[in-house]
Amino acid sequence: MTRLDMLRFARRVVEQQATRQLALIDRWIADEEQREAQRRAAGARKDRAAAWLIQYGLNRTNADAMHVGDCWAARKTGRCRVAGR
Repeated sequence: MTRLDMLRFARRVVEQQATRQLALIDRWIADEEQREAQRRAAGARKDRAAAWLIQYGLNRTNADAMHVGDCWAARKTGRCRVAGR
C-alpha cells in the first residue's frame, strides 16, 4: 500500500465519521425543535383559560354550578369541566 493509498483511506474514514456525527447532531436538533414546539403548544393551551366551567356533583353526573373560567372556587373543587358552546 502506497502513501497515497493510505491518505485516501484516511480521508474516507474521516468523511464517514463526519457524516455520522453530522447526522447525529441533526437528529438532536430535530428532537430539540420538537420538544420546544411541544413546550410552546402546552404554554398556549395553559394560557387559554376557558370562558365558562360547569361544576359537577360528587356523582359526576349532575351539574351543580357554573363558574367563570378563572374562578378560584372552580379550581378548588376539581370537579369542573369546560363548557362547550
